[in-house]
Amino acid sequence: MKNCTFCKIIRGELPSAKIWENDDFLAILDVNPNTKGMTLFLTKQHFDSYINSLPDGTYNKYFQALKKVTSMLEKGLAVKRVAVAIEGMAINHAHIKLYPLHGLKDKFEEVLAKDRVYFEKYEGFLSTQLGPTKNIGELRKLAEEIKSKTRD
Repeated sequence: MKNCTFCKIIRGELPSAKIWENDDFLAILDVNPNTKGMTLFLTKQHFDSYINSLPDGTYNKYFQALKKVTSMLEKGLAVKRVAVAIEGMAINHAHIKLYPLHGLKDKFEEVLAKDRVYFEKYEGFLSTQLGPTKNIGELRKLAEEIKSKTRD
């Protein structure tokens, strides 16, 4: 796509710091990182940013390649884990955001934020913070609503 920022990067019209690529995908360091090594994992072919709209074959290959890139970040940055976010916003080109989780210990420990947050609508970013505890009855009602609208 002519005016897509990610397409311009893929075509070499905009500079980038590539860390991995193959014929179908490209991993670059984000120019606006919120942590060291934050990476954007792009499809080279322009697809809509809503990940569920990818063709099945591309989707499957994308996630197989994703495992290679996250492993590369783990080893290259000496981190135990890399968080994966598929938000599908900002730039309308299929991409996955990768966040190296710096500071984790060798042995798994729960890491929870002190504050809780809840959003009624999308605020322009994602959060993995827990929200306020919901009543199980309310959750079951919502679960039934979702299932009733999606039954085949």
